[in-house]
Order: sequence, then C-alpha cells, then structure tokens
Amino acid sequence: MGDLPVYEVREALLKSLGEEKQARILLRAPTGSGKSTAVPLMLLDSGLVDGMIVVVQPRRIAARMLARRVSSVRGVKLGGEIGYVVRHDNKMSEHTRVVYVTDGVLQRWLNEAGSLRGVGAVLFDEFHERRLPSDLCLAHCLDLQEGARPDLKVAVMSATLEVAGLEKYLAPCELIEAGGRTFSVEIAYRAPQVVTKRGGNSREGIWDRAAVAVKEVIKDSDCGHVLVFMPGVYEIRRTVELIERASWSQGWKALPLYSALSPEKQDEAVYGETGKKIIVSTNVAETSLTIDGVRTVIDAGLARVSHYDPLRGVDTLLIQKISRASAEQRAGRAGRTAPGRCIRLWSESEHGRREAFELPEVQRVDLAETILELKAWGERDVMGFRWLDKPKEESVAEAEELLRELKAIDREGELSEEGKRMAKLGLHPRYAHLLLAADRESCVAEAAFAAASVQGEGIFVRKGGSEFGRNAFVYDEDGSDFESEWRAFDSARRMNFDPRRCNDLGISGRGSREVMMNLEQLRAVCKRAGLNWHEVDFSKNQEAFSRAMLAAFSDRLAIRLNKGTLACRLSGGRKGKLDTESAVKGQEVFLVTEMREVDGKEVVVYLNRCVGVTLDAVKKMFPDDFREVDQAVYDETIRRVVRRSETRFRDLVITSKDGGEPDAEAAAFLLAERVANGELKLKKWGDEAEQWIARLLCLRDWMPELELPGFDEEDRAIAFEQICEGALGYKDIKDREVMPALRGWLSAAQAAALDAYAPVKIKLANGQMTKVRYEVGKPPAISMQVQRLFGVKESPSLAGGAVKVLVNICAPNQRPWQMTQDLAGFWESGFEQMRKDLGGRYPKHKWTLD
Repeated sequence: MGDLPVYEVREALLKSLGEEKQARILLRAPTGSGKSTAVPLMLLDSGLVDGMIVVVQPRRIAARMLARRVSSVRGVKLGGEIGYVVRHDNKMSEHTRVVYVTDGVLQRWLNEAGSLRGVGAVLFDEFHERRLPSDLCLAHCLDLQEGARPDLKVAVMSATLEVAGLEKYLAPCELIEAGGRTFSVEIAYRAPQVVTKRGGNSREGIWDRAAVAVKEVIKDSDCGHVLVFMPGVYEIRRTVELIERASWSQGWKALPLYSALSPEKQDEAVYGETGKKIIVSTNVAETSLTIDGVRTVIDAGLARVSHYDPLRGVDTLLIQKISRASAEQRAGRAGRTAPGRCIRLWSESEHGRREAFELPEVQRVDLAETILELKAWGERDVMGFRWLDKPKEESVAEAEELLRELKAIDREGELSEEGKRMAKLGLHPRYAHLLLAADRESCVAEAAFAAASVQGEGIFVRKGGSEFGRNAFVYDEDGSDFESEWRAFDSARRMNFDPRRCNDLGISGRGSREVMMNLEQLRAVCKRAGLNWHEVDFSKNQEAFSRAMLAAFSDRLAIRLNKGTLACRLSGGRKGKLDTESAVKGQEVFLVTEMREVDGKEVVVYLNRCVGVTLDAVKKMFPDDFREVDQAVYDETIRRVVRRSETRFRDLVITSKDGGEPDAEAAAFLLAERVANGELKLKKWGDEAEQWIARLLCLRDWMPELELPGFDEEDRAIAFEQICEGALGYKDIKDREVMPALRGWLSAAQAAALDAYAPVKIKLANGQMTKVRYEVGKPPAISMQVQRLFGVKESPSLAGGAVKVLVNICAPNQRPWQMTQDLAGFWESGFEQMRKDLGGRYPKHKWTLD
C-alpha cells in the first residue's frame, strides 16, 4: 500500500494534522490515489492521534468494504484494530483504532455524546456527495474544535470537489492536493434511439441500451471487467436478466451491486475472482469502492437521488441525470490499472448541458429531523447555523410548522419537553412522536411496526402472478392496513423470508426482511429510551394504535367525498383515491401514511397504508383545531355564489351545507375574481373597454400635468367588482354593460380631457373621420387607404400637438404599404414609388394628388 500516490503528500498531511490545536486539512485527491485506505493508516502509525480515528463514508457498502480491505492489508481481524459501524451492522470493539462509519452513525454519536470522547480524528471521505448528515457533522466537529475539543483533528477528503468555498468554510485549514494513478479513458457517447413498436414509437429502455453496449464492448478481448452504472435496483435486475439470457454473454458472469444486497453478494461482485465479470451497480461503485480489473464502464447517466416530495410529505428517491462531475468519477473507474473506455448512454451535446456538480442535500430534502436536532444542540437561530450552504427559507418554515404540529417546538420555536424526548430517539420527528404517543397508549410495538413498514420498500409484491397478495390477509374487523401487513410479515418471518415461498403468497421476502431489520433497530431504540414494549397484538390495541397514529399523522387526515366513492379530500387541499384493497374503505375518516402517483389517462393519487380514526377521537385530541365557517363560496357546477356552512379541521372540510342568501359584497368579489382569471366572460367587455383603458394610460404618460389616475390589474379587479354588484351568478353578469363602470373612474373634467386629447376618432384635414388605435408605450395609430389620405399634407397629432399619430398607409386592397409619422415626407418621395408599383395593378383608383 506504500506505493499509493497519496503517500507523496504524507509529510504535508502529517505536518498539518500534527498541530496541537484545530488541526484541519482539505485533501483533494483523485480516485485511486489511496486516500480512503492509506490516510487513516498514516495517522494511526504516526502516533499523532490520541484516540480513535473515525472515517466517515456516505454509504454503508463503502464503509463495510473499506474496513474489510484495510484490515486485510493490515493483516488483522476485522472488528479488532480496524472496524466499521453501519445501520444494522457493527464490527467494532474496545480495541478498534480506525473505524469506518456512515455519516448517519456519526450523527447519532454526536447526539448521544456531543464531545466525541475517545475520538482523536474525524476524516470526512467522499465529501463531494454533500449529504446533509455530513454537512451537519462537519459543522459540529468544527464547533467542537473551537470549543471543548481543540485537540480533535479534522480532515475533509474528496476526488471531485469545488474547494474554494469549502476552503473558506474550513479556514484556517491546509489545502493539500495529491496526484492519482489513472490511465487515459476513451469517452464515447450513445444517444437514445427512437424505436418503432406496435402502438407507436418509443424510446428503448435504459437496460436494453446498456445490454447492447455490453454486447459491443465484450467483443474486445482486452476490455477487462465491465462496470455498468444503473440508477436503481429495478434497472439493475432488468439489465442482469437481459445479459444472462443472451447467447453472446457465455463465459461472462453478470453480478448486481447495490446497498440492500446481502454482504456475501456484494463481496462476490467486488472481490470475486470467478472469471470475467459484468458488474451492474448503482452509484455505490462511483467513488470509494475499487473493483480491480475494470477497464470498461457503461454509464446510464442516471441516479436515484433523495428529494422532498410535498405530495407524500417525505423524502423520496427520484431518478435524475447525474452531474458532469459524477460522470467523470464514473469514467475514471475504467482507467485505474490500464487505459480504458467509457460509453455514456446519452449525447455529447446533452452532457454539456448537465449540471457541473450535484445539488447539496440541504437544498432538496426534508429538514424536520435536522431542525429538531439543531434545536436539541441548543441552536436557536436555524438560519444562523454554521451552514456550508444555507437551506431554503421556505423549507425551514415548512419543517418548523410540522414540528409545531408534533408539539416538538412552541410558537416561538423553542424546544418543548416532548421535543427533547423526541430528539433523543434519533428518528424522524414524525416517528419519534409516534413512538412516544404509542408509549402513552401502550402500543409501542404496533407503532414501531408501522414505522418500520412505511420506511421500507413494501411487504406485498405490487405486481405478480400470485392469486394471493394483500386481499388474502385483510380481515373484516381490521381497523388499519397495517394489520394485514403484519399478518403477511409474520408469515414471511415463519418462512424465514424465503423468496420463492413468499412470492407464492404475493409477499416480498426481501421487503419483509428489510422491515424486520428496521423493526429490530426500532426495538433497540425503544429499549434505550425506556419505552414499554409488548408483543404485537393489533386486535387488542386497535383503538390505542389509531390514537397514537393520529398524534403523529394528524396532518394526513382524509375524508371520503361520499359513501359511493373512493375519492377523498385531504389536508393541504390535496385530493386522492383510496386504494381498493384498503381495509378502511368502509370508513368515512382515516389517516393516510403513503400517497402514490400513478400515470394513466390522468394522474391519480392513490392513498395507501391507511388507519381508521373517529371524528370524536380527532376532536378530543385536537379540540382547538376545529372551527365553524359560514361564508360565501363560488360553486363551479352551477356557476353561482352560495352561502355555505362548514365544519373544518384546520384546512380540511369535514362537513358542508349550503343554504340561505350569501353576503352581497362577498358575492360580487367572488364573481369578479372569476372574471379576472378568465373563468367567466363578460360579453360586453371587448375592444371598447380595452381601448378606453389604453387611451387613459397613454394620455397619463403623454400629459402628466393632467394628473390622471392609473389603471393597473388591481384597478381592473375593482372595476369587475363594480360591474358584478348585486349579482349572485354568472347569468346575472354576462350581458351587463361595462362602460359605465369605467367612465365612472374619472371625474367630469378628467373624462373631458380624455375625449379632447386622446379621442376615439379624429377628423383629418380632408374631412375624413378615422378611428385611432392606442397601445401603451407606442404612438397612437390610424390605418387608411392612400386615396382617403389625399389632402392630408402632414401627420395629425394628439395630446395638444405633443404626440404625432403613426399613419399606416394602405394599398387599395387595404394591405399595409408603409407606416410613418412623417406624412409630408411620404408625399414628397414615397408616394411616387407607391404609384409606380401599384398604379398599373389598380387603374380604377385615383393616383394623382391634384
């Protein structure tokens, strides 16, 4: 390992990190330089670090595999001197000196023991991914350095990184750049093709295009192992299946690689020595992981990236195009041991339009958990926190509103006692509040199961050939969809999550196993917090579970529109359709924990994982959130304003009844609002009205000394309201006169000035009358056939002679020939040319001026 490129900067690294106080470095080193494996050992062997060396990785798979690699190189047992800690897996002991952890694990350690006692150095690896937990942990470590832990050493490392802003953020720090061991990589682009299929043209699936590229590259005997980047598990499986079924892939082994894969399967893809490999991976193979022998990369150019989904109120993994920086990282995997090749499954022109770097997580994910954590750290001003990149103010406001609803903070933003307890659990505030509420209701295990399920990929197979599925596990007496999920999960557990047996019942063995791991982790959290855990018994605790869920999901209350439909309205003005397999389809009011958009002829939002509640329970728990509203509303069906009495829970209408006469002023306003947005049309609001407004605004600009009023969009709305006075419906206003309302805008003197200085029509010098067109910002204009202009020697003017009229001179067929404000000049030179061009075509028209 001593020959790795990063050893060239060993002395500079150790000198900077050898500082007794606030030792900080920013290390930029390309992929393959050895920073992830060698730098921790340099520090360990230097004796400069008093305590454990923590290496922070953004991904579980990288932390686990790097620890294994370093322990192997070191010749020590994993979990001894070298260890790792990730979610659901801990290989660390009292003898561990270098430990690889995810940023989520470090975040938990900081929450539990803020001073990081026993830790001498924290190395943030692959920081360019800009995960929110990494940003928070780095800020906290810098605060520790400047306060209670001046001896703590901090290093930030990455292959591709915009260092200018980060260097300033870390200041004072030492910027160190190391070389890499990379060979040239030939880049080729393959833009997607449109293929003709029955039913119309469509683009090839990304897995089809990847398989075609694999077929092409393995013809070269010198291609080495092939690494294919796909955005997610589904795309990986489709790609692997295509390759395995193809006759041309004989002699090659297609291997998947992603975080949720078992450690044994991950090891086979990364370290396996079995012949020629085609590794199909998510972006876990983009940075820290090194797969020896890869000389060809095929890049789909996509990744699943976490974004806040306002529809579901949670973070959702969405497929998006990777940045140019990520594309360079991926391509570099082909040039680690020899010259390589990278095929990008997009066009070169599109590549140039891609973002340079990924958007930091802090600007795209839910911030509720982060803000609760900051409050627990004693941070009163969230926007004033030591952010590397500040979050959006609207995202902070939305997160704080949720925390208030969960009673974690008060109206002033101060952390409540409930909030302090929630913060100690280290969960998303919604689930932390759920478990605390469940503890009071004596249904912690049921609530934990619900939380474990919602955070997983799903217990049931959504599409499959099984005659079973959710319906087979739903009982008539169920009060929530989690009861059927529990039965299915329990069945999968009894079958030891065997994929084939589970699939026969419409159950996902992998999804159920993930729920079990989540549930075990939540059981440990509850045990540490002293929460009362009993075995799951939904039938016994149905009402208690409903109340606990209501405490955590009150902002997800839904109500059926009527008994004959599954269509529902929800808080926040949202609408959706209850899943036909839901256990609560016979109930009027329920909670929704999952919303899913399905595209078809129209986008339908399906409501899943629902929990039945009663209005009495909602009123008892949130008495101050109910109100009676009596108001005028516009009914779109009958196009009329009606008086409506409503009972509302926050913004959700629970009951509604129409009757009685609405307030006249409110009715006029509501009708005018529809006129303004174009929903209702006033038949007599036409050119005359628009020209009146244009005349007024033009004259106001031309003669400011008249002090005429303006007429903006707000004024237009007021005029509409005046027209709608006394009306209740569209039939009352559609034929109403509009000009009286406009003329009433001006005093008698102002109206006279408007008619005098910006008239509708003007009389020309030859006695002809013509209409003037007005447009704000342009000169007034008339349009006349040239023969009707004979005798008008000069352009007419308006506004007391201050503004010349633009004359649109037309041919005998009324088509424009020339526009001018200099009519005298036209008669001198332009008319003769017009006569030459058109006189022969129109001989019956007069072409002499005398």
